[in-house]
Amino acid sequence: MAVSIAVTAGIFRLREISEVVKATGYLYVYAFVFGGMMKFLFSNIPFLHRTQGSIWYILGAGMLGYQITAWWLEQLKKKKEPVICRVRVCGYGNGIWLNALIDTGNSLREPVSGKPVSVVDLDSFERLSGVKLPEKLKVIPYRSIGRENGMMEGYEVPEIVIDSGEGLLRQRKVIVGISKTKVSADGRYQMILHPDLCGEASGERTDMDYAEEQEG
Repeated sequence: MAVSIAVTAGIFRLREISEVVKATGYLYVYAFVFGGMMKFLFSNIPFLHRTQGSIWYILGAGMLGYQITAWWLEQLKKKKEPVICRVRVCGYGNGIWLNALIDTGNSLREPVSGKPVSVVDLDSFERLSGVKLPEKLKVIPYRSIGRENGMMEGYEVPEIVIDSGEGLLRQRKVIVGISKTKVSADGRYQMILHPDLCGEASGERTDMDYAEEQEG
């Protein structure tokens, strides 16, 4: 019984004890009904009785194929879902927490330094204090639908802290481009994070306790 509960919890990734017990009960009922049905068929149909060994192999292969297909479809679904994390963007005197989309298609870079560029909508950027300094100004060329050669205003901020759910990653002297329109039509996120900033190779882990500030 304990082994069955452990296997059920592992396969279906259940965390609540009540859910694990319920799922285990369903599996026992299914096994009882399925086993009884197969015994009846093997006993009353001569063809199945003669080939029952092969039938079990076919059923086993079918169940294995189903599990592999279900896992593969789940992985495809995860790849299609947008990855959104929390990012604290720091100004010279304050910091704000934003929801950020990790965009693997974002290839924006500042042409002089080659540093990756993330994008923040204007309303969020204006909440940062002391960031629009002339010496920190960057002009970032970009391409978008309907605009072949656009220029985006950007600034270097002291640091950002990325909370991916697995710890905090600090990136220093990060270039942030300013979007005059919302970066998310439905408001789910206010920042498009460059994927190169998500790796430990370019940043440093930190265990500092950042108190989240109020949005707005």
